[in-house]
Amino acid sequence: MQKTSELIWQDAQHQVLFEILDDIRKPDSGTAVIQRLLEYTQTHFTLEERYMELVNFPGREVHIRAHDHFRDEIEKLLMHDQQYDALFMGVISTYLTEWLKRHVLGIDKDLEAFILASSVK
Repeated sequence: MQKTSELIWQDAQHQVLFEILDDIRKPDSGTAVIQRLLEYTQTHFTLEERYMELVNFPGREVHIRAHDHFRDEIEKLLMHDQQYDALFMGVISTYLTEWLKRHVLGIDKDLEAFILASSVK
């Protein structure tokens, strides 16, 4: 069996997150897509956080704080049941996409390496 150098589940879930962020940029996207982003983010982060616990990941607290920051940013957008114009949605999409890119290519890669080196996949 060939050893993988990436976590397929993590990469697949990241792709879905980026697709939802692209949807936010589309004309006439509304808060429903932001709600979908929040729900999928919760699913993804919960799984990552469970893995961090299972493998006793040493960077767990910092990683969870980063997740909490992203959750908070999304929740703020949903707090006031407000409709946003296309320009604002584009700005939000760009901001959250850039945050997610830095997260995925930074501390998520550290987590991935730690999980791949562990006996838990």
